[in-house]
Amino acid sequence: MSFKFNFSSGDKNSPEPDESSKQMEYAKCECTEVIPNIKLDLNNLAGKVKMFVCGDLEIGHVAAKEAMLQIGTVDNDLQNAIELAEKKHSDLEPGKYEGGLKIWECTSDLLSYLIPNPDDINYETAKVMDLGCGAGILGIYAFMSGARVTFQDYNKEVLKFLTIPNVLLNIDDCENCQDIKNCKFYSGDWESFNMKLGDGELYDVILTSETIYNPANYSKLVQLFIQRLTKDGIAYVAAKTYYFGVGGGMRQFETEVTNSGMLKCVVCWKSQNTEGIQREILKVTRNDIFVIE
Repeated sequence: MSFKFNFSSGDKNSPEPDESSKQMEYAKCECTEVIPNIKLDLNNLAGKVKMFVCGDLEIGHVAAKEAMLQIGTVDNDLQNAIELAEKKHSDLEPGKYEGGLKIWECTSDLLSYLIPNPDDINYETAKVMDLGCGAGILGIYAFMSGARVTFQDYNKEVLKFLTIPNVLLNIDDCENCQDIKNCKFYSGDWESFNMKLGDGELYDVILTSETIYNPANYSKLVQLFIQRLTKDGIAYVAAKTYYFGVGGGMRQFETEVTNSGMLKCVVCWKSQNTEGIQREILKVTRNDIFVIE
């Protein structure tokens, strides 16, 4: 399944968080379930949509500028935070905006890995979480493959004006959007989100791209993996090896995962570039000695 209009591909930016975010936890942001508005005017969006392309996969998505304009109609503070981040040549404003309008470079890496290497994932029976989803590209891929998907992002406005429209754009019969019932959408910080989910709410696959730039949040992310992965579940973390000016990176996050005692991890993919910052995909699973009841 792919978006049917013939739009040009969107940019795949690779943001570097600003120095001011160093060691700063996400501000407490209470988790809220965002209910989709399925009354989407595709004709009105026709000139405001780009295409995300990864091999043969095509996913239509609302242009970031259009989403930001819509956000400005309901939340001037968030719009100002986004504009401030842009002026600072950053992609986030800690505690206010966490880069949700960007399609980050490692998203392409993870999809390029998953499509030919499904690790026996049966999406038609799987529950998938797209964590820190932003535009929702990873979750939309799983959704188009038949999975039930939960999308999470820090800002509810990102979900309302970007993620949800993107999901609807990629449904074949958008006028009869019953398929959207296979998706749920939650805003808020990871700790609040984890608490919001019901006891026993487990996921076969958790996908997340470039969410480990801030080491202060590692424990929340690891705890979410521990509590929400099924017995044989897999979490894929796509990120840069190191984030300059912030201190986060794969080796530090690997240590956090291993030190939990309940999870194990392995680097399942590395970029081949010999210059610049290397990118990786970490595969996280439950430790063999830890069995959930």
